[in-house]
Amino acid sequence: MNWLRWIAAILVCGWLGQYALAMLVPHLVMERLYQKIGEAREPNQLNVTPRPDESSRWVVRPSPDLLYASCLYNLEQGPVLISAPVPERYWSMQFYQMNTDNFAGISNQREQRFRVGTRVEVTLIGPGADPAGYSGEVIQSPTTRGVMLLRASGIGDASLSRAAITGSSCAPL
Repeated sequence: MNWLRWIAAILVCGWLGQYALAMLVPHLVMERLYQKIGEAREPNQLNVTPRPDESSRWVVRPSPDLLYASCLYNLEQGPVLISAPVPERYWSMQFYQMNTDNFAGISNQREQRFRVGTRVEVTLIGPGADPAGYSGEVIQSPTTRGVMLLRASGIGDASLSRAAITGSSCAPL
């Protein structure tokens, strides 16, 4: 019967250990990303990255077919205005909280094709802010810190996509 207790203890420890890892690892990943991007830019500023190649690892395995820009946001001092022109080809603006959850996204695909040729202007507000106090497109972050990731197609003639990425901004309101 002693071996049954050992097996039960091992199973319980394994279950508790995998639960702790599942809760901890996403936060560690985002803290590392926040630190790496923070070396290039302060929070609430757009960071346009060079086109990824086989050695790029600022995010895990970035696609060489996409152009990237990111904005570490910190909403402790107030909202952030994110503005970006929307090109014809694939384009996406995604918002991630510090546990890697994607809580909002805007694109020019499918039901959002109407955005092509326009300029998206998003007011990103913190968890305690009242969305009714802001006009236009408002996204409420569930956390005060996180990452906004812009992606655009880099296949073929990427000049319009590159112009959309470099013509974007992220700044305190």
